[in-house]
Amino acid sequence: MARKKRIEHHELMAETEKLLLEKGYNAFHFRLLSERLGVGRSTIYEYYANKDELIIAYIHIFAFERVEDCKKIMKISDIKEKIREFLRIFLKYSHVQQVITMLTQMEEQSKDAERVKPVRELSRQIYLYSLEIIKEAKQTGLLRKEVDNTFISYIMFNLIQIPNLRKQSEEERLNEMIDFILNGVGA
Repeated sequence: MARKKRIEHHELMAETEKLLLEKGYNAFHFRLLSERLGVGRSTIYEYYANKDELIIAYIHIFAFERVEDCKKIMKISDIKEKIREFLRIFLKYSHVQQVITMLTQMEEQSKDAERVKPVRELSRQIYLYSLEIIKEAKQTGLLRKEVDNTFISYIMFNLIQIPNLRKQSEEERLNEMIDFILNGVGA
């Protein structure tokens, strides 16, 4: 079977995501990726010098797109809707959170940890957007003022990571998460 000579960048990124989610950072290799894409490893090397460079590029693109999503969400005037849309974005991409946590591993193993800094900055921007939403919700009386903003943000991002064992629709999960954030579990 003849191998393709070129690959589309979005196809490369999509397969990178799939392979990272299936195999993890340590088992991710250009050989596996090239087999999936039906190209020689040299084709991938035309784009990226090594796996760290490729993975960082993938995470950077992903984080940049989420920052852009956050910017759109911040234009929503209704605070409840703003919270809902913020959670919706990260719920939709919750599977990728495990890839983003690989950044620490990459920083520890990579000779050039400087490449991770722009991705860390994008992650920080997302975190700052979450704090901005929380602050606005407190100002409108939607959230209790005495609860720490960082703690609320942590809860929001961790609620998203809870597996959907009950096979709820996205809307059902969102409603339950928002109810939990706004009302807690007390009687």
